[in-house]
Amino acid sequence: MPSMVVKQIRSWQIPPGVPRKPAALMLGTTVRLTIEYDGHGYCLLVAELDGDYVLSEWHPSLKAAEQEAAELFGPRKRDWETVGMQ
Repeated sequence: MPSMVVKQIRSWQIPPGVPRKPAALMLGTTVRLTIEYDGHGYCLLVAELDGDYVLSEWHPSLKAAEQEAAELFGPRKRDWETVGMQ
């Protein structure tokens, strides 16, 4: 089964106060966040829009992927655009 984009944030600027911001990124860095379903779990994909930073992490649930994104980059549930199935 090919991966399916479930949720995305096309352009997200990392705000102050993020609990576990990756050291490679500065506050205010703009990233694209995507959560894909692969038939077994959810992959959090992150790419810096004007740089080289990328992240790919697998999670057993959509909730876990969203929680990890919140801790690393700061978006809340309402910030995500729903694209496909949940």
